[in-house]
Amino acid sequence: MAYPKPLSEKSLEKLYKEAKLSDETRAFLHDLFAACANLYGAIPLRDLWNICKNNGWETPKLRRKDLVAFSAIVRREAQPYCIYELDELYELEPREELGRYIISKDLLINGYNRFYFFYQVLEASADKPYYIPEDLLVWKDPLPSEEQTALLTFLSELETTADLCVPKYGEPYPNEHKGQRLKEFSFLTRQDQFEIELRKRAWERNAFLEEISGNEAEKLLKLFINRDKLGIFPVMKNLQYMVDELNEVGVELDEKLFEKLVQLTMNFHNHHHLWITSGWTPSDLAKAMYSDGRKPVISLGPGYQKAFADGSLNRDEVIRELRAHGFEVEE
Repeated sequence: MAYPKPLSEKSLEKLYKEAKLSDETRAFLHDLFAACANLYGAIPLRDLWNICKNNGWETPKLRRKDLVAFSAIVRREAQPYCIYELDELYELEPREELGRYIISKDLLINGYNRFYFFYQVLEASADKPYYIPEDLLVWKDPLPSEEQTALLTFLSELETTADLCVPKYGEPYPNEHKGQRLKEFSFLTRQDQFEIELRKRAWERNAFLEEISGNEAEKLLKLFINRDKLGIFPVMKNLQYMVDELNEVGVELDEKLFEKLVQLTMNFHNHHHLWITSGWTPSDLAKAMYSDGRKPVISLGPGYQKAFADGSLNRDEVIRELRAHGFEVEE
C-alpha cells in the first residue's frame, strides 16, 4: 500500500476549512506532531491524546476529533514525519482513527523493509513510560545539548596525521587530508563509496548522501546519533564504528585522546533522549527505575569480548569508563 502523495496548498486549505480547524489549532498541532516525531520517533494518536489530556499544558481548546481530523489531513502534507494507519503497519489489525501513528521519517527505510526500525523501536520501548518534558513543544526544533556540543567540538579539532588511510576491509591508500582537522573537509570511506555504487537510482543515492553529509566531524556525530537513538547497536559498539572511521580517515588516537573520546561519547549517550527509551535519557531513566539506589547493570557480551580479543578496545579502560558513569559491569 503506497503512502499518499502530498496535496497542493489549495487542496489542503480546503480540507482544513472543511474540518473547521482554526489557524491557532493548526499551528499548535503542527508543532506538536513535529515535537513528538523528534522526541519519541513514533507514537500512536491514542497515547498522544492521553498525554495532552493528563498533563495540563496551556494549549488551544483541543478536542479529540480535532486531533483525528488534523492527522488525516497532515498525512497529505510534506513533513519530516509520516502518518500511518494501523492496518498499513500491521496487516491484520483493523483500522481505527486513534490507532494512527506519527512516525519520524528517520525511522523509515526505502524499500521492502520500510518499517524495520519502527518495529525495533516499538519493541524496545514497549516497557517504558513516555518521557514527558515540561514543554513538549520545545522538541519541534530541539537545540543541541551541552554534551552534543562538547563531542562535536572534540571531533572537529582532531587532526588527521597518518600517511595512509586504513579501512577496516581492503588495502590502505594515501591520505589526501593529512594535516587537516576534521572540521575542514568531508570524507567518504571505502564502504561509503561502495554503498553509493550500489544505489542505482538517483533518489536513493541522494538520500544516502544526505545521511552522511557535512564535514567529517559532523558526519561522525550524525551517524553516532542516528545509531544511538535507534538502538541499532550497544553504545560501545557504536563507539567502535566511530573509531574504525577515525582510523580510516588517518586520525591516530593515543591513550589520552581515546580516553577523552570514550568519556565524551558516554556522557553524550547518557544524556541523549533516545527513541528506544520512549524519549528518556539513559541517565534519567536509570534514576527513575533505580530510585532505591541500585545501579543499572550493563553486560559486556560477545561483541565486546571480540573487540577486547582483537585489541580494538581495551577491557580495563572500557570497564573504568562505564563504572565512572554509574554502571555496574557484568561480563
